Amino acid sequence: MRTTRSRAVSGGSDDDDDAPQTFMFQGKAYESYQEMVNAKRQRNQDVLASSGLLGAKAAIDDAVLEQKAAKAASRGLKRSKAPREPLPRRKSSRLQGVAASGIYVESELAAGKVVVAGGLYTPNDSEEESKFFNDRINDGSVLTVSEAVELCGSKWSKEGTVEAAEQFMKQSLSDITKTFSPTSSRKGSPDSVRSVPGKSITSKTLQSNLNALSLESDTCVAKVTPERIYSVACHPNPNHIIACAGDKRGHVGIWNVDQYGAEAKQEDESSSDGVHLFKPFNGAVSSMTWNQSGTSLLAASYDGSVRSFDVEKQAFKEVFATYSDDDVYKDKLGYNLHGGYRSWLQSLELDHRFGSECFFLSTSEGSVMHIDLRSKGKVTFDQTLSERKINSMSLHPNGYTMATAGLSTVVQLWDIRSMSDSKSKKPKPLAWQNVGKSINSAFFSPSGKRLLTTTMMDHLDILEDAHIASGLIKTPKTRIKHDNRTGRWLSTFMARWHPASFSGEEIFVSGSMKKPRTIEVFGGNGSLLREIRGIALTAVASRCCFHPSAEKLIVIGGNSSGRLTIAR
Repeated sequence: MRTTRSRAVSGGSDDDDDAPQTFMFQGKAYESYQEMVNAKRQRNQDVLASSGLLGAKAAIDDAVLEQKAAKAASRGLKRSKAPREPLPRRKSSRLQGVAASGIYVESELAAGKVVVAGGLYTPNDSEEESKFFNDRINDGSVLTVSEAVELCGSKWSKEGTVEAAEQFMKQSLSDITKTFSPTSSRKGSPDSVRSVPGKSITSKTLQSNLNALSLESDTCVAKVTPERIYSVACHPNPNHIIACAGDKRGHVGIWNVDQYGAEAKQEDESSSDGVHLFKPFNGAVSSMTWNQSGTSLLAASYDGSVRSFDVEKQAFKEVFATYSDDDVYKDKLGYNLHGGYRSWLQSLELDHRFGSECFFLSTSEGSVMHIDLRSKGKVTFDQTLSERKINSMSLHPNGYTMATAGLSTVVQLWDIRSMSDSKSKKPKPLAWQNVGKSINSAFFSPSGKRLLTTTMMDHLDILEDAHIASGLIKTPKTRIKHDNRTGRWLSTFMARWHPASFSGEEIFVSGSMKKPRTIEVFGGNGSLLREIRGIALTAVASRCCFHPSAEKLIVIGGNSSGRLTIAR
């Protein structure tokens, strides 16, 4: 298509300088030069659209994104592809003239189990497997790294898996731990990490660091556990990213994100991209946390046990477990603390006053326990603080104010100094807030000034100075409207603070139901600072946390398909 050159046309008289000018383009006159330019631009857009180039570019972009997403989804754990032997052909007993055995299903139990009855049915010895208390992984004995890997089964453990895990734990993780020195002399968990003057991010550079967080690389995601993630944690070393996750079947996955050390960066199907899987529990891993020095990973499970992975000893040691009142368990620390099949350990909180030697546990029955592992070990107190499940606990930096929240729909604050091992004297809360629906979590900020709650009222509430309040707290200081209805198949949201403050600025992270899938970072005043999106985030990241380091911003999100996503 030929385009005629635009030209200005006057009224025809040299003396008539005031005559209006017109601009010609493709035989059409325009009163202003800008109108002519706009017409040219529209013509160019029409030609481009009719050529099909825009559609082709969009198709190529979609194909590239799909390829990247598929590559990201294939990273991490991979099922073993061992060949299966064909099963024998099924034959009808009636056609073979074999008499019916007379067995039938008498009743159905939970977890897909049934009670079989009938005159000719006698259970075989092989069918009656010996089980440990509360269906635990063993009798409480120490699990070595190789044993914890082999318990994952042949589906996830293949040739070379055990050796790779042992090599990572013994060499890479040990080196990471030895080269790390905590920035604070105060004993405690990563929740007590403080910013380092001169090295840490300042409040002025915080927003630019948040804006730099990216999820556009396929190396930002990996499958770390086989099932839905219930808990996430990160090693406190600021120079390396060791992300951990616990799932609903008792697996603990540890991801060496940058594959530090001697791990071979294989590109074949046998590579697990730095992911190592262990099975120290038989129930969901409800909580996990590293101690401040990064020498041990403490985890609690629905099967009623707490295990600690000791980096130096290279073993998963059971440090506490609940048991019934049977005389067989009289010498156990958790004797007579098991409340039946509906009782489990819901959350774990390190007692930062004493490091990893002491911790708090909450249960599905509404009780809170303090476990002291020093000397021979003892249960300092076991108090029922709620009639229903307590989802979370948080100890204030002052060391004696604790916040609890759960299905009772009330956030309560307690003075743990008033709690004793006597159940006859029931403690009273210092202050409380009625929410109206169940509460997923309540956590104190690093300074202790703020208390962040995630509720099923579709709110994120921020209470200020709750630790010095008394009686009923009517309204929160800040209330953020937030869709927390994750449904049945996703883990619930539990908004978490960054363990460090940045020149007084505190931030927290939460999963989101928004589409495209998003991880949200908020300021301590409730303002939305950043929505993190990218090709590596394809599902709802229900459980999120920050890397404990104050020197760099790293966000970790775990979803219900067992994948961890790293934004950095």
